Amino acid sequence: MIATANYTASALSDFLAVYLGRADLSKKNDDLNQKIIELVKKNVALETLRQENEWLKKELKFLDEQKENYLLARVLGRNPDYAASQIIINQGLSQGLKPGLAVTTDQGIIIGKISSVEENISHVRLLNDNTSKIAVSVMGDKSALGIAQGLHNINLAIDLLPKDIKINENDLVVTSGLEENIPAGLIIGRISKIETTPEKYWQEALVEPAVDYQTIRLVTIIIPKEN
Repeated sequence: MIATANYTASALSDFLAVYLGRADLSKKNDDLNQKIIELVKKNVALETLRQENEWLKKELKFLDEQKENYLLARVLGRNPDYAASQIIINQGLSQGLKPGLAVTTDQGIIIGKISSVEENISHVRLLNDNTSKIAVSVMGDKSALGIAQGLHNINLAIDLLPKDIKINENDLVVTSGLEENIPAGLIIGRISKIETTPEKYWQEALVEPAVDYQTIRLVTIIIPKEN
């Protein structure tokens, strides 16, 4: 009887040791996984910081060369009703911003215009917004002037281009400077498709934006010098 009791106690002790050992191992694994997650977060934060610092160096160098007045801003988020075509930035009325100013990124690529301002934030209507319009110039054999409008919140379309001016796919499209607060020569994108028919006096062109509007985190607002 005593031997049986000793055996039972020993077996129970062994079971508890194995159970507690497994529990301890499970806790160590959880702790290790948590440390790995924290390291991944830190690495992502460091890489994001590195990319932003690199962007800032290039952007500031470009702006200094262009001798433009400007204000840098961070993208805070997107308008939930227009997520693909409107963003919110962390500069506003207090920083001297107003509707109509050009918003750019990546050394002179225009992505939209300020549509409304609040005390410390601004709403930006991107060029792909269906209600967005901007005066442009197609840099082909001869400069062709036109108006680009957002199309389906994806790309842009230029209509009323004279048929006697030859344009080609991949031609660069830039701002013409023929509207208030928008400097000439800001890059918009390239011609991706040309549409024309014999019965029309005009030709139309689709424009592929130069950057992916969905990945933008930092922007520059161009401030007219008279301001």
